Amino acid sequence: MSALPFELEQDIFENAANSDRHSALSLALVARRVRFWVEPVIYNCVALQYGSSDSARVFEGFISAIKTKPASFFARYVKTLLLSDIPACFMTDILAVCTGITDLRVWPYTPSAVAQFVVASSIRPTHLSFSAEQLAAHSRAPNFALPFYQELTHLELHDTWGQLMAWAPNFAMLPQLTHLAFVFGSPFSSGNIASYALSAILVNCSKLKVCVLRCILSEDELRFGQDAAIAKSIADPRVVVVGWRRSQARWAGGLWNEKTNLWNQAEVIAAAR
Repeated sequence: MSALPFELEQDIFENAANSDRHSALSLALVARRVRFWVEPVIYNCVALQYGSSDSARVFEGFISAIKTKPASFFARYVKTLLLSDIPACFMTDILAVCTGITDLRVWPYTPSAVAQFVVASSIRPTHLSFSAEQLAAHSRAPNFALPFYQELTHLELHDTWGQLMAWAPNFAMLPQLTHLAFVFGSPFSSGNIASYALSAILVNCSKLKVCVLRCILSEDELRFGQDAAIAKSIADPRVVVVGWRRSQARWAGGLWNEKTNLWNQAEVIAAAR
């Protein structure tokens, strides 16, 4: 490999790292110069979860890295960040250095302190997946006019059943919003308060292309087409209904596999109509 021109050698390793994330982790061990080339690929998309022993090792390795690498490294290279069941104190430490992220997902619950920290930060995401309960802080509805929200094109909110009616007018403050998703823990049906709020959002958000309703449905409900029945009750062709069980595995996998990405799935369904 040393006989190759330096630039060609770099291209080979970077392309190999981009094509296979697991290979990238191994390539980083080949040599110091190779690690320098592939680390930006490895850190481009980071999923930190606190569950199994493997995920705990990844988490601990990342925490160690932010103590040894300059903050500018994370600000430059980390673009997609998923935080799942991470203690709030670590979340704020991570978000304090990952200021260049464009895709932020905090699942399944966003601590209030973390929500307030990130909304006031210099982070300007285009994609955001968050717990709705904490975004409003001490007010009735979140202030979507804040700078944090101004570049958002894709927004997914969890636990939105109670908030949706009060928040409906505020979604018009998101000038770039094209994709919106709500996660409901209880049934959604036409004629209830949430459906009226949804109608208002669809009217007010002129750039909206896709609106996804993620509903928790039982196996029987899915088998008998309850998701399709909900979708049929809503006349707007932009609305796509996805049963919870059909999308629950996307959280980590969707980061690296476009086929399991919620937005891509929804666009395919909407386009087929």
